Amino acid sequence: MVTVINAQTVYSWFRRIIEKSSRVHYGSDIIHVGEVSGCLRKAYYDRKSLKATLDIKNVIMAIGNGVHVALQDLLREEGWIDELEVEWNLGKFKLVGHVDLYNPRENIVLEIKTTGKVPEKPYLPHLRQLNAYLIMSKARKGYLIYIGKDGKVRVFDLKPGKRLWKETVKRAFHLWYSLRENRPPKPEFSLLCSFCEHRWRCFSFKKGGQGVGNRG
Repeated sequence: MVTVINAQTVYSWFRRIIEKSSRVHYGSDIIHVGEVSGCLRKAYYDRKSLKATLDIKNVIMAIGNGVHVALQDLLREEGWIDELEVEWNLGKFKLVGHVDLYNPRENIVLEIKTTGKVPEKPYLPHLRQLNAYLIMSKARKGYLIYIGKDGKVRVFDLKPGKRLWKETVKRAFHLWYSLRENRPPKPEFSLLCSFCEHRWRCFSFKKGGQGVGNRG
């Protein structure tokens, strides 16, 4: 039998890479920091739907994971702890996260983000995520590192913030109740919508324009 390699073959490889590297384990008593940092509606449908991740998104995620692994391998030799699991008991459920890199000597956290273009200022979902890690790990300071595919790098520092943490906890409860009651959260529109597998649930495409759909 002759092996045929085409684009779909390669996409399938990347899909398997992402499935193999996934650290997220869903459970009714666990909410992940990554879920509540970004769009809650997307997080809801990621759990409720069996729709496969977009092929192009798997490739982008795998490239980003490659950068993470390379930096984690390097800094592990210098005493950093990679993929540090942190959790916070919120009574009805636990909020769980995985810190990219943690330095126990300096008590600092690194969160690494690969992107097509490095932003001028940090994105709010990323600030929520890093701040949650700071609170949950009791770190004194964190660094949000953006690595652009054009080779540019930008670093932002952050100290633990109570206001942002309260907002994250509130969002976690919102998602938990939404999942329990089978009621999807409202859309949170952003530039990331174009990469979302569930965007068709939020947008109704009509001839001559685009409108927001009302169905969950």
